Amino acid sequence: MDFAIALGIGVILDFVFGDPRGMPHLVRLVGALAVKGEQFLVRSLGRSIFAGAILWLGITAICTGGYLLLSWGAEMVGHWLKLLIDGLLLFQCIAYRDLVKHVVAVKLGLDRSLAEGRQRVSWIVGRDTERMEEEDVCRAAIESGAENLNDAVIAPLFWFALFGPMGALVFRVSNTMDAMVGHRTERFEKLGKVSARIDDVLNVIPARLCCMLVLKLGEARRWRRLKSDATLHPSFNAGWPEAAMAKRLGVVIGGRMYEKGELVQTAEMNRGARQPIRKDVVRATRIMGIAYAKCLALVLAGWAFASML
Repeated sequence: MDFAIALGIGVILDFVFGDPRGMPHLVRLVGALAVKGEQFLVRSLGRSIFAGAILWLGITAICTGGYLLLSWGAEMVGHWLKLLIDGLLLFQCIAYRDLVKHVVAVKLGLDRSLAEGRQRVSWIVGRDTERMEEEDVCRAAIESGAENLNDAVIAPLFWFALFGPMGALVFRVSNTMDAMVGHRTERFEKLGKVSARIDDVLNVIPARLCCMLVLKLGEARRWRRLKSDATLHPSFNAGWPEAAMAKRLGVVIGGRMYEKGELVQTAEMNRGARQPIRKDVVRATRIMGIAYAKCLALVLAGWAFASML
């Protein structure tokens, strides 16, 4: 029952509290360690791939070692405290409530004005938002929601199901490291390569699972048909949940966007469909909730099956 109890604690805490800004958080810890680690390693090893490997290994070792030590200490006090620690860890590895809140905030911002919608979407995407039209804002919110559904929900639950709290922890550390240093810029091209590649590997299965969960039950078996769209995305994995969301909503994802002040035309997924509107942003969050519920059902079914063996 330990697995189910820790899962229940983590999911309920996330659903009720989201990401309380005042409490210590794993993601903020990894971010702080990445900044300090970069400063130290660059001075001694330069911006090399080797330095990036040491950075990933060091931060992962600190976080997993800290968890093991805390878990051991909790077990000495009582098994109930160990379960609470495991649940709290999962709570910090998933972010469903905050994900939905930020996507819905874009729609609510658009209800007030285009300027506010642009501002809200700038909180969840890295592209320029100042010259976005309403359909661009809606499209960006849907894209971000679909991609982060995998990173913030499906993937950590997948690794938790396979390896327990340690699996979710290693994924969250790796994903945060990728967000911090896994950029193709002069500063991070080499230093972040290891973190980016590890995150790619850890997301191979979850991203495709997320794609199937986003689709309707009758369509899930045809998820491979989305490959032509999914491979249009620059990311090896992010295209799968985005392509599935575009198909499910019946809208276009991709197309025009502004980067560094320049208009860029990216490849379109579900080409020929209509442009998204505000209502589609809300529909996307409902689909995300259904996908989350299906994922939890799969995790619990897998746990029940394993318990009977």
